[in-house]
Amino acid sequence: MTSSVLRPTPASPPGTVSTHLPCALCGSRAATVVGTRGREGNALRSVACTGCGLVWSDPRPHDARQFYEEDYRRAYKATVEPRPKHVLRAGRVALDRLSRIADLLRPGLQVLDVGSGGGEFSYLLASRGHRVTGVEPNIGYAEYARRAYGLDILRGFIGEVALRPASRDLVTIWHVLEHTEDPPAVLRRLREVLVPGGLLVVEVPHIEATCQSPRSTFHDAHLVHFNVQTLGAMAAHCGLRTVRHALSADGGNLTMVFTPDGAPQAGVAAPLPGNHARVAGVLAAHRPLRHLLRPQTLGRTLRRLAGALEERRALAAHGGRTGRALLDRLYAPQPDDAPAGLAPAWRFAALGMAALAFGWWLECELVDDAAALGLSTAQGTAAYLAAQLGVLGALAALARRIGASRGRMGGLAVLLAAMPVLH
Repeated sequence: MTSSVLRPTPASPPGTVSTHLPCALCGSRAATVVGTRGREGNALRSVACTGCGLVWSDPRPHDARQFYEEDYRRAYKATVEPRPKHVLRAGRVALDRLSRIADLLRPGLQVLDVGSGGGEFSYLLASRGHRVTGVEPNIGYAEYARRAYGLDILRGFIGEVALRPASRDLVTIWHVLEHTEDPPAVLRRLREVLVPGGLLVVEVPHIEATCQSPRSTFHDAHLVHFNVQTLGAMAAHCGLRTVRHALSADGGNLTMVFTPDGAPQAGVAAPLPGNHARVAGVLAAHRPLRHLLRPQTLGRTLRRLAGALEERRALAAHGGRTGRALLDRLYAPQPDDAPAGLAPAWRFAALGMAALAFGWWLECELVDDAAALGLSTAQGTAAYLAAQLGVLGALAALARRIGASRGRMGGLAVLLAAMPVLH
């Protein structure tokens, strides 16, 4: 199948091409090209279906079996087993994920964790009394999870491992569906193993996200890209009803919860009118210069820097413990009389003073001396406030570790915002 340009019709946008692969949702081969490069700068064609708005890599950039069994972890983490920094990061992500589905849990659930990786989320659920089975295709990570945490890990792809129908109360699949060549087949398989009334939690990157650089939207590992409409429609076609959905604070991740509802439907799903225009419009508007000028970009950069510095501190305190000892310490329940994550007030005071000193200097440069920079006072003040939003974002990212209550953060925000007046 070639990828020649199709003659536009009243129902197809200009630039519509014929794809190598059919749309996994509606079966169409008509799409527009929304990306030509991956985040490493490599050639990678990404297309958006004109019928439903699903986005995928066309053609496939690699052989999925070899890539995920052997190459994926080496390519993206330069290791065959998780190192302490990977365990720490994944453990913290696991705690965040647990907090977001805590209301769905009841004691003693039978859980299937698909794409269990190094086992951090599976181990967290097991430590809370749930009976967990993980599924992981990567050889090194699957063996590590078995050895380090004593977990029940099925090594292989979800369509190939042996699982009893109607045997799981909860199935989780965190950032895995976008890696699969046939997402509807995966969803049908997961629906099959759920008990009546069971729950499926799916999290994927959100194709409409603008928090990341436009150059990082597409890369080889992500074969299919979703928004709420396409993931919800695909799940419905596979016999799953949406219970709820949520976007992460920065809009980068989409989490949806489903439950079995009727039998999977045959064939392909119906088109989703308007969704192609929505997705293609967001991607076209997400340009490098516009992204750099957004205050949220500075905030994201500062939060990442703060996170990297805090991670180095935590790893230094780790002192060579095994991955299991690290997770046991991280996952240990906090005493009722000692709220988790609150540090002495002096730590927040020190960081607050540093932020105020930075704010004083920045106010002098951008507001008082705005003319020297070729800016009006109003423009300098706007730039100052945008920079301080980034500073507050970085502090908020550390709030649990520096004792920054909402009241303290609010007080600091008022002082920083009022600096041009106070000065």
